[in-house]
Amino acid sequence: MDHVIAIVVGLALRAVIDIQTDSDYRLTSTLVGLWEGCVLSHFLHKYRRNPSDAYLALATRFAIDFLLVNSPVRSVLTGAWTLVG
Repeated sequence: MDHVIAIVVGLALRAVIDIQTDSDYRLTSTLVGLWEGCVLSHFLHKYRRNPSDAYLALATRFAIDFLLVNSPVRSVLTGAWTLVG
């Protein structure tokens, strides 16, 4: 259930940030990527025995984000900032 909530909150955060930043993909990708990194780190520490669920939730959020935005540049930047976060 935690992963479903993280997916919903992540998508809502993407929508809010996208509206607030007037679709500036550099700022949006940075903020969303840092959020994704923090969420991934949290779930990896919380569920040490089965980390595949955390990666599956991350992949789901990335896939939905790519389908909604359809910008490979934004997806790559978000992925890079996820590694930093």
